[in-house]
Amino acid sequence: MTAKTPPGPRGLPVLGNTHQWARDPCSFRERCAERFGRVVNYEIIGWDAYMLTDPADVKRVLEDRETFPKHRESDDQLREVVGDGLITSEGDLWERQREAIQPAFYLDRIRRYADVMVSRAEALTDGWRDGGTVDLQSEMMRTTLEILVEAMFGSDIDLEARGIYDAVEAMQEPLKPRNQPVTFLAPDWAPVPFLRRADAALDHLETQIYDILDDRRGADADREECREADRDDLLAMLIDADAEMDDEQIRDEMLTFLFAGHETTALSLTYVWDLLSRNPAVEARLHEELDAKIDGRPTVEDAFAFEYVEAVVKEAMRLYPPAHEIRREPAEDVTIGEYEIPEGSLLVLPTWVLHRDERFWDDPEAFRPERWLDSEADDRPEYAYFPFGGGPRRCVGQSFAMVEAQLVLATIAREWTVDRNYDDLEISASVTLRPKGDVTVTTRRR
Repeated sequence: MTAKTPPGPRGLPVLGNTHQWARDPCSFRERCAERFGRVVNYEIIGWDAYMLTDPADVKRVLEDRETFPKHRESDDQLREVVGDGLITSEGDLWERQREAIQPAFYLDRIRRYADVMVSRAEALTDGWRDGGTVDLQSEMMRTTLEILVEAMFGSDIDLEARGIYDAVEAMQEPLKPRNQPVTFLAPDWAPVPFLRRADAALDHLETQIYDILDDRRGADADREECREADRDDLLAMLIDADAEMDDEQIRDEMLTFLFAGHETTALSLTYVWDLLSRNPAVEARLHEELDAKIDGRPTVEDAFAFEYVEAVVKEAMRLYPPAHEIRREPAEDVTIGEYEIPEGSLLVLPTWVLHRDERFWDDPEAFRPERWLDSEADDRPEYAYFPFGGGPRRCVGQSFAMVEAQLVLATIAREWTVDRNYDDLEISASVTLRPKGDVTVTTRRR
C-alpha cells in the first residue's frame, strides 16, 4: 500500500499555520490532535511539521536516535548560546559527553547533594514572613540555581560576587513570553536592550567559567589548593573524565547546565505551588505525609520513602510539563502508520497533548495525584507520560531533579503554605512552558 500524506489544518499562503500556532501553541496542538488523529501535518515559520499523538510512535522516535536525530534548525538557535553541550551535540561527541557527565547523577552523588537541596530551601524561607509577599517563580528559580551551581562548581562559588545569578537571568530574558516576538524577529544587529544584556551576560558567564576552570587546573600558583582539594562536583568530573576534553568543550557543558539545568525543576515547583493553592484537599494530604514521615530536617531517605509527595510532583509535571514538546528530524524518509514523513522535516512529539489525552488519563484536566498511587498507572502506555523525554537522550538529570523537587517541596511545605494573589495562571509555550507574568503569593506559616 502506498503511504499517504497525513491530514492537517488548512493554512494561509506563505504563513501556513504560523498564525494559529503562535496564538497558543498548546491549544493549537490539542485541536489538531482531536481533529486529525495519529499524525498531523502543518506548517509553522516555514517548517513542514508532523505531530505524532500515538505513544508507540513517540517511543519509536525517541528510542532510535540514529534515524531520528534532533531537529537541526531548532538546535542551531540554542547552539548560539550554549555551544555543543549535551543538549545540542550529536553522534560520537554526544556519546563521549554523556558518558563523562552521567556519573555526576548516580545515586551516591545525589545523596551527597541532598543536604544542599534542603539547606538552600531553608535559606529561602528564612527570608519569608507570615503574611509576606513573594514571586514564587523567581524564588524557585533562584533556589534551584543555587543548588545546581554548588553541584557544578562546589560550595566555594559565590553567586552574588561572581554575578552568576544576574547573568543567568539576563540570558533567559529573551525567552520570556513578553519578549519572544522581538527575540525571534529582530535582526542580530538590532539595538534591543534585553538582547544586548543577554549577549553581555553570556560573555560574563564564559569569563567566570574559564576563571573557575583556570583555578581548578592549578593555573594560578597561589590557588594550588584548588587542584589538590578532594572535589566531587561536575566540573571536577569533566576535568578528570577525558584528557582530550578541552576547555571550550567544558565551557559548553557548564553553560548548558547553567542555562537549562535548573529551570525545569523551578518551573515544576512553581506549578506545584499553584496547584496546591487551588486544591486544599490535596494540600492537606501532602501535609499529612510530611508530618508523618519527616523527623527533623528532610533527608534523601525521606525522598525515597515519599509516596504522595512524589505523586504531587509527577502530577504537576503531567499537567504542566516544562518541556511541552520534543522535536526530532528524520534522517531519511520514514513511514509511520499509513503516512509518509519526509527526510529533514520537523517531527513534533507533543508532551502537553499526550499528558492531557483522555485516552490515557481519567478526568485529564483535574489535579489528581492519587492517579499515581493506584492501578491506573499500570495500564497506561509508556510514552503517554514523558516529562524527561525518553530513549538514549532521556534527561541525564532526571533522578537528581525528582529528588530535588521533592526535598525542596517537603522542606518548605512542612512549615509554609501560600495564597494566590492572582486568579488564573496564564502560561506561554516558548522553549519551556512558563507563566506569562509574576506568580505572586502571600506566604502563610502553618
